[in-house]
Amino acid sequence: MARVTPYPWQMDQWLRLLHQRQGDRLPHALLLFGQPGLGLNHFATCFVQSIFCHHPDDQGVACGGCAACQQYSQGVHPDFKRVNTLEEKTRIVVDQIRELSGFLELTSAAAGSKAIIISPADSMNLNAANSLLKTLEEPPGNTHIVLVVHHLNRLPATVKSRCQIFGFAKPGKKAGLEWLESRGHQQADRLLQLAQGAPCLAESFDNEGSYPRYQAVVEGALGVLSGKNTAFQLRKNWSGCGIEELVFWSMGVIRDCIRAVSGLPVVYFENSLY
Repeated sequence: MARVTPYPWQMDQWLRLLHQRQGDRLPHALLLFGQPGLGLNHFATCFVQSIFCHHPDDQGVACGGCAACQQYSQGVHPDFKRVNTLEEKTRIVVDQIRELSGFLELTSAAAGSKAIIISPADSMNLNAANSLLKTLEEPPGNTHIVLVVHHLNRLPATVKSRCQIFGFAKPGKKAGLEWLESRGHQQADRLLQLAQGAPCLAESFDNEGSYPRYQAVVEGALGVLSGKNTAFQLRKNWSGCGIEELVFWSMGVIRDCIRAVSGLPVVYFENSLY
């Protein structure tokens, strides 16, 4: 089984955690914060698996082969819970957080640590956040709670103050391109530009076949702006796209229009179809 390692642009945060772990100073609650597309859920997975692993290496990376690693990778580790938004829901609700209290009260099946990942934690409604606050104030021993957050201002200050915050920034363009190219992406430059420098988002555009849909959105919008397309033609061009994609691509075009009016060089533009 392959080892799961942090991404190259996450190593500073990883080594900081490793130093705390070696000094037996790991916080009970981590808050991972950064823009979408930087692989924060991947980092959270690496961290939790390393906590459970029986044979981590000298950098704290899980071995990937022990019984605990196999349980975790298969989603059946008894001391781990993951909380996400429910299907067709946009918020994490209070009942989901309340269930964690019962889980944490149980004795660890492996006589070790328990771990929880809440992602995206900024999607908790107020009641859910208040319920989590009680757990953060009096966490059971050997418990690690990881919150993945993309919009820090949406999380109550009382929750943030009880977590140790690890911020993540997008890597430099060269590092992002090298990572994408090493994973076999042929249009790495265009994908990274489109994803505003977020490598994992760029990869998802390629893996999910989003690029042709993006071209349809941008070309359709440019056609309307130039008078070549009608609203009916635009609707036809956009019919194969989801609403979230439409909003994302369209906002990119609007931002580029603002850049153009402001006289910024093309190098600062997000889109490459102009």
